[in-house]
Amino acid sequence: MTMNKLLHIVLLMLVGVECGFAQSDTARCISPSKTTTSIFSLDVGMGSQRDTYISPITYDGMHLRLAYHNMCQNEKSSITRVLEGGIDYQLTENPAGNHIMHTLLADFRWAAMHRWRNVPLSRLDVMVGPLAHFRGGLLYNPNNSNNVVSARIHAAVGVNAMASYLTSLKNRRLKLCYEVSLPMVGAMFSPEYDEAYYEIYVGNHSGLAHFAWWGNRFDITNYVFADYSIGANTVLRVGYRNRIESSNVCHIHTRAISHALVLGVGCNLLTK
Repeated sequence: MTMNKLLHIVLLMLVGVECGFAQSDTARCISPSKTTTSIFSLDVGMGSQRDTYISPITYDGMHLRLAYHNMCQNEKSSITRVLEGGIDYQLTENPAGNHIMHTLLADFRWAAMHRWRNVPLSRLDVMVGPLAHFRGGLLYNPNNSNNVVSARIHAAVGVNAMASYLTSLKNRRLKLCYEVSLPMVGAMFSPEYDEAYYEIYVGNHSGLAHFAWWGNRFDITNYVFADYSIGANTVLRVGYRNRIESSNVCHIHTRAISHALVLGVGCNLLTK
């Protein structure tokens, strides 16, 4: 068999596999009984960080986030699925303005919510369902001489809820939404207050995982947004996102708050 024939066979196989995945994805997310909205967004705002493992002082400054938000509604089963992933970056400074701290966190969440239509108003949908959540990353304070890094890892299950109202503006589709994500129970990473990461590196791995619940960790995200159709399938999103996180484990107290304007663009696939 010549090299050209082999390349042709490989290309045909790849095309066949790709077509199979595409057909499967189409049947799953944009079948006639479903509506899918996919948005890429940028958050710009302010945030604050306090982590007593690094410093007892609260640092305030710029907050940025890049995110992908996908919402798929199943008309036949009244199920709404939400999938979101994002990366947060904060550049904050202490009150004196002479020390800075970098924060880089990534998160992923998945929710499947049951939808009640026209409750209590016409064109108003209310959705509630289970949530799976993961968040992890690092805080870096280059001014410290000892502990310069603090790791954040948290996985949990909880509740996701949304209310959406469908209307129009200048004869174009406008959807107003409020979404709240509330992790409830899970697991989180935390060293002891006086434990260096070097000790973990050389083998001290005991007592690093902790049961997380509202008694030692609280996390809530409020997301208000409007999706405005500016083309046949193009959607412009404008919104506001607020996140509050706090924890108290191993005598280490953390608190993070962010407020941000959300600007996004994406695709709204509506089928009848």
